[in-house]
Amino acid sequence: MMNTINNPSPVKPTKRRYITLLMIFVTVVICYVDRANLAVASVKIQEEFGITKTEMGYIFSAFAWTYTACQIPGGWFLDRVGSKLTYFIAIFGWSVATLLQGFASGLASLIGLRAITGLFEAPAFPVNNRVVTSWFPEQDKDYGAVSLLEY
Repeated sequence: MMNTINNPSPVKPTKRRYITLLMIFVTVVICYVDRANLAVASVKIQEEFGITKTEMGYIFSAFAWTYTACQIPGGWFLDRVGSKLTYFIAIFGWSVATLLQGFASGLASLIGLRAITGLFEAPAFPVNNRVVTSWFPEQDKDYGAVSLLEY
């Protein structure tokens, strides 16, 4: 295990990386809220559009279908264009898709918009991992005096 006292980083860490970490945290919280937001309104949505519980299940799972299918392509895209552009496209895309869900007209539009939300959220966690490993290199991580593997 590397210790930051014995192996200092060549460049002194700045507060900027902690602001970056805070922004990643906020983004992760928004992602999780965005995944669950429809569950809060599901009863009213079912009433308004005459949607059955089974159809509501399709709406809920539409996110997971595209989120899962787009994880690897999202990582590939990240590798090709970089973190900044990928994150911008992802956040902008899922924000617009979430906004448009408020204007949905029925089952098909809700399924489509939830699927689009999943598509754009898929690269978010690969970007988060890339940013954390870039801004917090292994030699700068202090795991404490005792490694978890020593237990």
